[in-house]
Amino acid sequence: MNIAMIQCDSVPGDVAGNAALILEQARKAHGAALCVTPELALCGPRPGEYLHARDFASGCRAALDDLAAALADGPALLLGAPAPSLSRPGDFANAAILLHRGQVHVVSRKVRPNVRRHGVPGAEALPWDDGVACGILSLEGWRFGVVVCEDAAVRAEAFWRQPPPGAHDPLGDLTRRGVDAIIHMTAAPYRPGAQEEAERVLSHVAAREHVHLLSVNLVGGDGGIVYSGQSLAFDPAGRMLARGAAFASDLVVVDTAADAREHAATDADGLPVDRVAPACSGIEESRWRALVLGTRDYARKSGAQRVLLGLSGGMDSALVACVAAEALGPENVTGVLMPSPHTSRASVEDAEQLARNLGMGTLTVPIAGLMEAFTAALAPGLERFPAGPGDVTLENLQARIRGTILASLANRAGALVLNTGNKSEIAMGYCTLYGDAVGALAVIGDITKTEVYALGRWLNAWKGRELIPEAVFIKAPSAELRPGQKDTDSLPPYDLLDPLLERLLAASGCADALRPDALCCDGETREGPARDTGPDGEDCSGLCAEVRGRLFAAEFKRRQLPPALRVSRIPFGQGGWQVPAVGRYRMP
Repeated sequence: MNIAMIQCDSVPGDVAGNAALILEQARKAHGAALCVTPELALCGPRPGEYLHARDFASGCRAALDDLAAALADGPALLLGAPAPSLSRPGDFANAAILLHRGQVHVVSRKVRPNVRRHGVPGAEALPWDDGVACGILSLEGWRFGVVVCEDAAVRAEAFWRQPPPGAHDPLGDLTRRGVDAIIHMTAAPYRPGAQEEAERVLSHVAAREHVHLLSVNLVGGDGGIVYSGQSLAFDPAGRMLARGAAFASDLVVVDTAADAREHAATDADGLPVDRVAPACSGIEESRWRALVLGTRDYARKSGAQRVLLGLSGGMDSALVACVAAEALGPENVTGVLMPSPHTSRASVEDAEQLARNLGMGTLTVPIAGLMEAFTAALAPGLERFPAGPGDVTLENLQARIRGTILASLANRAGALVLNTGNKSEIAMGYCTLYGDAVGALAVIGDITKTEVYALGRWLNAWKGRELIPEAVFIKAPSAELRPGQKDTDSLPPYDLLDPLLERLLAASGCADALRPDALCCDGETREGPARDTGPDGEDCSGLCAEVRGRLFAAEFKRRQLPPALRVSRIPFGQGGWQVPAVGRYRMP
């Protein structure tokens, strides 16, 4: 049997548009007996309060009826869509729905959401049923076990593992009912290493249960979440039959009679059969492609054509400009240079060179006059409230002037502002609310400063030319808010800070690892307390305590920042790493 995996990029709430796209892809695969979409392909992922809109249920039903009529002559379509709850009137189940010969049948209901994965418990989890359910679909002599939503790359998920004797085993219950293949419909967010882990797990399951296994994953950006696609098919020996494209829509036809050791062929309509699309070469490529897709879809799905960003001549804004130019075309990206009296000529030249390398436009708005005007206007208040130690009021004022300029220009241009802050700065609160924290999307807000430099180096090598000027890499990071300022005036060196941050964030759920001394230890000790030393053996017990304290204290800022594209294993925010916004962490 030929089965088509429709790896689609659904827009949340756009039931009409998503249905038209799915129909188009299904008609392209009319040589297939069955087409399969990812979960919730009809209404888009994480629909939230759309589920409670008055016409949502009737709109979804109308779309299902229209699709069933349009595909009455084939192929059959197994579609991810909301279905009415069986236990709570007015609520929904995340379902797999078969459209076959003009009829609509609910095959399987996924009724236990992974709240941590979705990250929005109130808006995402509560409307769905509770529990686990797997269905069976019979078609052309084949029995398919249908599984919705279970993430194969999340180790905490027990669904794909063999449970201990006597424990609940929904997958085992399904396969013991006699199935020839498992169809897995999912919308698994991108995380570094997740694709490789999913391939390992699903290959093992196919071989263990001795069934074909098809896993159809969503692709596209959804706010800060990115879905990578890369749908998978395995034969009963666990060998890979097919893989969908990475970070792109795709239509992949799988022949269940094929041998995975044979070369891919084409069907009668010229569609490739059993095509294994190339995997990303490493974390840099997958992260880059996730940033580009996430930025493109954030703009496209919000109706924007153009973006603006502050172009400082530094590494962060350079990488964001590269992502934006790749995602939207350089003609739709404008870099705004806003030099102050403290901005070096080299920074301006580096920013202009980057723009020329990318082919994007720039606009220069000097802010010296605005700084003077604001300072004069604020003089009565500044005199009334004496400056305390380390006062940064005028430094923050520069950032807020720049944020106002970007927001105003975006209003006039009908554009989005891309934020250029990185994860290290966000973690430490090294940003100014209503200033450099402005923006619709934090493109690199989930990437540490060290990773920003590594990704920039990789990008230049991958493109085979110097997109980001070498001068940007070698100069010391600085916001240039006062003469001679460097980031290290306010932050630990990034080569010390970033490893400590990674360890602290990775300690989520492990209370012992939250101890400052444990964070510093770069290896396990056989006895005694963990060493108060950093990666190179230096004493940094005080640094660890400082980093943890600042990380906790900056939560209130992180709650007010634009959404960041989630491309790390442990992002900030709901569903990731979060502490109380108002608190005082003190232990006896």
